Amino acid sequence: MTVATVVAPSVPLTGGRGRMSAIRCVGIGVGLWLVQRLAVVLTLLIGGGRLPDDLMRWDGQWYARVATDGYHLPTTTGGGSHPWFSDLAFFPGLPAAARLLHLCGLSGTWATLIAGWAGFVLAAAVVTLVGRQVGGPRVGILLVLLWGVAPRAVVESLGYSEGWFIAAVGTGLLMGLRGHWGRAGLAVCVAGLFRPAVVPAVVLLGLVWVASWPVLGRGVPASQRRHRLLGAVLAPCGIVAYMALVAFRTGAWDGYFLVQRGWGSTLGWSNQVFRTAARMWPASPYNWAYFGLVAASVVLYVLLLVAMFRTRQSLLLCGYVALILLLTVFSQGYFHSKARFMLPAFPAFLPVAQRLERMPRWITVLALLVLTGLSTWWSISVLTGRYSP
Repeated sequence: MTVATVVAPSVPLTGGRGRMSAIRCVGIGVGLWLVQRLAVVLTLLIGGGRLPDDLMRWDGQWYARVATDGYHLPTTTGGGSHPWFSDLAFFPGLPAAARLLHLCGLSGTWATLIAGWAGFVLAAAVVTLVGRQVGGPRVGILLVLLWGVAPRAVVESLGYSEGWFIAAVGTGLLMGLRGHWGRAGLAVCVAGLFRPAVVPAVVLLGLVWVASWPVLGRGVPASQRRHRLLGAVLAPCGIVAYMALVAFRTGAWDGYFLVQRGWGSTLGWSNQVFRTAARMWPASPYNWAYFGLVAASVVLYVLLLVAMFRTRQSLLLCGYVALILLLTVFSQGYFHSKARFMLPAFPAFLPVAQRLERMPRWITVLALLVLTGLSTWWSISVLTGRYSP
């Protein structure tokens, strides 16, 4: 087996019946996922929470400011003292969508929250379609419900940019599974306008092209190699364009990295990550809801990645999850957000979804209810806590 055959596309459903099946599958999956989100919001309101304020803390406030007032360098709000501390750290995709709603008369807060919600609805639809592509409609529905209870799934109820990002990068994965590499690259390009976490997908499409080289990909037609090259070229355009804009605004070619450093976000060796975790351990009382469970979440994704290989999932999806895991482990700062950084790795739950599909329905329903309850508890703990998700 060559490298090229490992990333060969799966066969999509075609025809009217296939399209109707997809619509029905997405409708059920997104509908049940919305019930999970409603459980979080209602529990928050019953406990005395307020809308939209409690769902627009942390990053949501920054996105709302950018949507209404634009970017600033340096940024005087937010308490940062670093000379490169700036809201340029927040990618323009979500603020642009929120700006459109703001121009229609909504407040910046509500506009950003609604724009964030719209992105997560699209993401839920894409996650369902990826699961359906791999294992059929039931796997698609189970996959989106497992993603809805993933560590830090609370973000799926907030005015954050992850929704639009996951929708775009997930579309890229879906196009890759179908063998449409040019479209995959275009989708990843769009994802690069929402979050820097697009880097794993960019690297992945580059590796897909390399795998088609004659020395590695015997049997790959020349036209397929050209399509893979197109995808690899398009993929980084979004993030590169924004980095160029930040360089122009800051007057420094590495302005984006300087801004990230101003926020305390850099890359480093994994032992630095573990040293950071070790420094947090003696905290009294130890905050399990943030640090202990976050560390356990990273271990969970490692185990899920192993399960992906053992169940022979698509190498495209395995590589994507592995690259996200590497980026998360080597990222410095914001240890309490590492579970959120893994949220785009939704294909990691495919082995669990496929296992649940084979179980009796009552066991599957019971498992999802328990997981939804635990996820709701953790979500409320985060929303009423000190640290950002």
